[in-house]
Amino acid sequence: MRGDGGDILSRLAPYARARHDGTDGVHLILDSDSGPLRIVIVVDRQPGASGTWFIIDDGHLPTRLACVARFGRLLVGQAPGHLPSTLRLSSQQKLRQVRMLCIAEGRRMGVTAKRIAAGLHGAHILRLSNREWHASSWHRAFYRDLDGARFYLNGGHIALLQGLKQGGDSLAA
Repeated sequence: MRGDGGDILSRLAPYARARHDGTDGVHLILDSDSGPLRIVIVVDRQPGASGTWFIIDDGHLPTRLACVARFGRLLVGQAPGHLPSTLRLSSQQKLRQVRMLCIAEGRRMGVTAKRIAAGLHGAHILRLSNREWHASSWHRAFYRDLDGARFYLNGGHIALLQGLKQGGDSLAA
């Protein structure tokens, strides 16, 4: 979004959860009743310049437009409305994301698969023989989550937070 910077920043100050002044503009995470909004404000040095919205036209366009509409309502002092359903995760999806992040971090630190699985599913896994471990449903569940965690192992969590990638069961726009 382009604008004069000063006026819009003062209007958004009560909602700002986090702010980072970068070389490309002011990055804000705004708090709202229905979830956070992430925006970048590119400051235009010309006084009185009108605002411009930059929206990526890709497979997530309807979700991006819904987020822009929420932001527009927030700017005029209204409640932003509900988070688009494409951005909401079920309880099961949230738990899977947590498991995948734990697996990614454990693997990054060199922890064995069986020890990570024991941390996630119970210490009894450590008492299983290798044959029992490989035949268990915990082994299959662990490796399904590990496949999803590969996204995080290569820094995908940064792209996910920036809204650039789809990871695991979640969609970021």
